Amino acid sequence: MTAAIEALRHSAAVTRMDHVHVLRLSGPGAQALLDAATTSRLFARENQMLQTLMLDANGLPFADAFVCLEEDAWVVLAEGPTLPALREHLERVRSTRTPDAEVLVTDLLTDNVLWSVDGPFAWEVTAALLGPEVLGAPYLSFLTLKGVQCFRAGKTGEYGYLLLVPKAAADETWQRLLTVGKDLGLVEGTLAALDQCALENWHFSIRALGGEALIPHELQLQWRVDAKKEFEGVEALRKRLVDSKVRLTCFVARHAVTRGEVVTLDGEKVGTVLEVGFSSTRGDWVGWAVLEVALAWPGIDKFRVGEGPMATCSPPVIDNRSLFVDQRKHSYRTRVESEFPPLVSR
Repeated sequence: MTAAIEALRHSAAVTRMDHVHVLRLSGPGAQALLDAATTSRLFARENQMLQTLMLDANGLPFADAFVCLEEDAWVVLAEGPTLPALREHLERVRSTRTPDAEVLVTDLLTDNVLWSVDGPFAWEVTAALLGPEVLGAPYLSFLTLKGVQCFRAGKTGEYGYLLLVPKAAADETWQRLLTVGKDLGLVEGTLAALDQCALENWHFSIRALGGEALIPHELQLQWRVDAKKEFEGVEALRKRLVDSKVRLTCFVARHAVTRGEVVTLDGEKVGTVLEVGFSSTRGDWVGWAVLEVALAWPGIDKFRVGEGPMATCSPPVIDNRSLFVDQRKHSYRTRVESEFPPLVSR
C-alpha cells in the first residue's frame, strides 16, 4: 500500500473502483425520486455533480453518493450498499414517497467499468489519455471524451478523475493508460490507499463506519443535509438530532492506535476511535474519534488513547501537493525543478 500512497501523493495512481455502483435514473419522475432519496438540495446545472447522502429509515447513512445531471437524466455514483440493496432502497423510496414517479433505473456497469486516476499529476495522465479538454473541467463537473465519461472528482485531497469506460474498449484503454502513464509516475492503486488518503484529508468514507450508528451531523456531514427538505430517513434524523451528544473529530498520535480504542481525558472516558491508519506521509497515526461534543474541538493535546497521548487537529493533516501544482507551468517531467512545500502539516 505504501507504493500506492507514494504515487497518490507525488505522481498518480489508477484504481479499479469495483466498490462503486453507477446507476442512471431517467424518465419524468427521475428527479422526484432522487430528491426523495438524497439529503442535499438538488441544485445542479447540466454536467455538474453534487456530493450527497442516502439515509436509511433510521436516519443513518445508507450510501455515500455523487449525483450528476445529464441533459435528460441523472447519474448516481454510490458506495456503501450492495447493488441489489441499493436498487431495493430506491424502489422502496419510490413506492412510499413518490408513488406516481415513472423512473427507469439502469445499471451503467453492465456495459462499462469505472476507474479512478488520482494524484498531483493525475490531470497530466488523464489529459494524455483523453485530450487537453480535461484540463478545463472544474471540480464536480463531468464531460465525455473519446467515448469515456470523465468525472472530475476524487477523495484523496489530490487531483482526481473518475473514468467510466465502455467494457468493449476497457482492455485497450487500460493498456493505453498504462502506456501514457509510464513516464508520468503512474502506478496501479488500491482501495486501502485511497481510504488512507481520504482519512488524512477528512473525506468521508462510509466504510469507516463499520456499523456504528452515527447520524450525518455527528459525522460533521451536516453540510450535505438540507434541513428544510423532506427525504427518506428525515423523520428519524430529526428525532436523533435532539439527543445527539457526540461529534467526529480528527486526531494524530505518535504511537500505534487501533479502531475502537477508548479515548480518555483526565482519566475519564470521553470517546472512542472510529477509524485510524498509519500515515506513511507523516510518519505517525491519523484517525477520527467520536468525542463528547463539548470536547470535539481541534488543538486539544491532553487526550490519551491506549498507552499514549493523542491530539485533536484541523484536517487536512498534510499539505496536499495538488494545491501547489499549476497545470499551466508544472509537469511531472520537470517536478524536480519546481519547489513545493513539505507534504507534512504538523
